[in-house]
Amino acid sequence: MQIQVFMGNAGDGNTNKLQTVIDQLQALGHTQPMIQAGAYGEEGLLQILEVRAAGGQRDILVNDCSRQQILRVLEWQSCVEHEPVFDDLVIHLARKD
Repeated sequence: MQIQVFMGNAGDGNTNKLQTVIDQLQALGHTQPMIQAGAYGEEGLLQILEVRAAGGQRDILVNDCSRQQILRVLEWQSCVEHEPVFDDLVIHLARKD
């Protein structure tokens, strides 16, 4: 499992911090729905990540994460990193401004 954390401004306000990742995935013919972290608490976010991973999604995009949500995802990673379902998973977390 790999976790990428994006911080800082998105640019002109019209683009998402994850836009480069979205563009790369689209170039490969993949479209991934984005999770809006504000809709979930820390535990809820972990649950949706597990559901998406178990469903076969290999790139998971999460926008507007709080600092605490990012820390919980990093803690969760250390607990599940040896489970095969998470081997080739990449989670892209964008911290809210």
